[in-house]
Amino acid sequence: MIKIKIKSIFGGLLFEYEAQENTIKKTLEEAFKCSANLRYADLRYANLRSANLSYADLSSADLRYADLSYANLSSANLSYAKTDKRYIQISCIGSNKRITIYCFEDDFIWCGCFKGSLQEFEDAVNQTHKDNEQFLKEYTGFINYLKSLK
Repeated sequence: MIKIKIKSIFGGLLFEYEAQENTIKKTLEEAFKCSANLRYADLRYANLRSANLSYADLSSADLRYADLSYANLSSANLSYAKTDKRYIQISCIGSNKRITIYCFEDDFIWCGCFKGSLQEFEDAVNQTHKDNEQFLKEYTGFINYLKSLK
C-alpha cells in the first residue's frame, strides 16, 4: 500500500502531513489544518473532488488534469496555477463581498454557498437580488463579462 504524505518546507523547516484514512483528499485536508503551503506542488491527476481548499495557497501549483469537481476554492490563491481548465475569479462583489470563481470548461460557478451552472447562477441572482439594484448590477456585470469570454 502506498503511503500518502505531503512534505512542505517553510522557513527552512520540513513539515510532513498524513491522514489516518490515507487518501489524497484527507491528507490535503489535514495539511490545510496546519496551514500547509502548497505553492509549486505537483498535484497532476490528483482527485481533489469535494476537497475544502479554501484559503489554500496553490499559486504556481501544477493542477493539470486534477479533478477539482465541487472542490471548495473560496479564497484559494490560484494565481499562476497550471491547470488544463480556465478559471476566473472576482472578489468583493455582491451581498457578502465573497470571492466568486467560474470554470469555463465545466460551466460551473462557486459563489458563497451557491454552486451551479452560469445560467442557474444568473437565475438565482435575478431572483435573490431583484430588489437590490447595487448587488444585481455587480453580479450581472460579472455574468455578462463571463459570457463575453466564452
